[in-house]
Amino acid sequence: AAAPPLVGGRIKEETLWACVTCGACEAVCPVFIEHPEKIIQMRTHLVLAESKMPAELTRTFKGLENNQNPWGLGSDKRLDWAEGLELPICAELKEQGRTAEYLVWIGCAGSFDDRAKKISRAWVELLQRAGVDFAILGLEEGCTGDAARRAGNEFLFQTLAETNVELLAGYGVKKILVTCPHCY
Repeated sequence: AAAPPLVGGRIKEETLWACVTCGACEAVCPVFIEHPEKIIQMRTHLVLAESKMPAELTRTFKGLENNQNPWGLGSDKRLDWAEGLELPICAELKEQGRTAEYLVWIGCAGSFDDRAKKISRAWVELLQRAGVDFAILGLEEGCTGDAARRAGNEFLFQTLAETNVELLAGYGVKKILVTCPHCY
């Protein structure tokens, strides 16, 4: 008799979606199995080959596709966290024939999450007080796609990553500061 399929047979779909891909299993594994990588590959099969995913992920993917953030909040609100701050924007510097030493990547949480917005404000204010030469992308910044990749949507991740690489290359970015491990 044929062995049951790996995904949906020997490994239940619910088990794959329950994993938070933290890597703790990998850190303690005595035979060095890279569990998160395997789990993400199985999720990729479910998402891209079988279109099977939790409903919450469908909303997340649509938010990333349409508004460049996993919550699907209006991308025109990405810079609202910086209201009242005078921050250098890459596009404006480029128009003036200048660049900054560092790009400060704010990220989706830093742009849209109420608690993280406070961190973004405090962070850039500290950078300004310290005299760090930086700029932000402002409304041009989009999601790095880590949420899509971890959830198995490799195609969406690649699309977001390519867009970001082109944007960063267009500004000649060499050094990036980031607070979010997912954006990193």
